[in-house]
Amino acid sequence: MLGSGHIGFWLGQRSEREAISACEKHLEKIFAIVNKFKLFIDDYLGGDLEKAKALSSEIISLEREADKTKEGIINDLMGSSLHPMDQDEIIRLVMTSDDIAAHIKSATRKMQYAHPNDIPDDVKFRIKELVGILLEEAMSLMDTIQSLIKKDGGVVSKAEKTERLEEKIDDLRVDLIAKILVWGDRAEHVSDWLMIKEVVENIESASDRMEDTADLLRTIAILRNKG
Repeated sequence: MLGSGHIGFWLGQRSEREAISACEKHLEKIFAIVNKFKLFIDDYLGGDLEKAKALSSEIISLEREADKTKEGIINDLMGSSLHPMDQDEIIRLVMTSDDIAAHIKSATRKMQYAHPNDIPDDVKFRIKELVGILLEEAMSLMDTIQSLIKKDGGVVSKAEKTERLEEKIDDLRVDLIAKILVWGDRAEHVSDWLMIKEVVENIESASDRMEDTADLLRTIAILRNKG
């Protein structure tokens, strides 16, 4: 017997803390990917293609690391003392957050199909603005999981901040898509504007997955009275 009750309960609590901490490490890798993506976008749209190419390679490498971390968390859960329902929550959390990295990698690859000189300045400006807010959203998501681990009662408010940033990205995306379609009417190559449109959709999808991840963290906190 330890602490507040049965040894099985104590072990379960410890396993849960370890699982959440592992998810934090996974999210740290994803945050690093989003941060690199912001640098990649600035360099690529600024015309520094050599530097952007190097950052693209780093993003792909980090995405593979995040994927391995995800697999490690799932494998560890299989041998843990967590209840199957708790395991399901952790698996959904890590799978949802891993989608963020996948969408960022996809956006990085697609961006390189359009030469920056062919992209209108107003479209470049909006893409940079969009990615800047995406980085803010990633920072808010990191704050949310750290709040869960610290049990400081801030999970709900920080998850709501992540949600507001996602809504801001969604609003900006609508305006940006309109500008891209106008560009498409006069673009020499269909592939240029079409791939940029796909990049924007990937960014919006990454933002959606951040909101979904924050929702899962909020649910975990509320069910355990740690909100």
